[in-house]
Amino acid sequence: MKKILTYISIISIVGVLASCGNKETSTEPKPKTCEQIEPCKTALQYATYVEQGAEDKLYKMEDHTGEHKSYDSLEKAKRYIAEDYKQYKDQQIEKYGVLEYTLTENKSYFYKFKYSAFRKNEDGLKEPTTLIVHVYERSGEYYPIEVFNYPSLKKIQGSKEIGSPKIYYSSNLTGKEKEKFKPKDIEGE
Repeated sequence: MKKILTYISIISIVGVLASCGNKETSTEPKPKTCEQIEPCKTALQYATYVEQGAEDKLYKMEDHTGEHKSYDSLEKAKRYIAEDYKQYKDQQIEKYGVLEYTLTENKSYFYKFKYSAFRKNEDGLKEPTTLIVHVYERSGEYYPIEVFNYPSLKKIQGSKEIGSPKIYYSSNLTGKEKEKFKPKDIEGE
């Protein structure tokens, strides 16, 4: 009787061990999100401040050593804080798509975001809006600046090859929403 129980126990243990490897595991890395990439995360925070109307926070994120700044001083930036800022100050961009153009690896990027605006338009709707942010590295820090009048990518790239943009989406988007928040290529405008 002991031999039979031992035999059954061994078969049971072997069966359990054999079934452990049946679950398929993927060695493919999960796609990164914008929040996991430092320059993109910086651009997303900048876009959020733009939507909030937080001009003082935008000023603090910018590089003040060169020509890439939107205001001459923090005091001037504070004068342009949106009147309804308090209503939006805690709001974050939750659903978005973003194209990443690498201008110089680890140095300079364009990010084109598409997301729902915080404020309603003239028709009372919150429609998807786009924003382009240039993020560049200087002394180990990433600095953003909003791009209003951007030249064509052909002029920016010169003789170097920029390649196709990478696209990232917020992790909470459904397949249908990804179409809604997919930004058009910069060249396609």
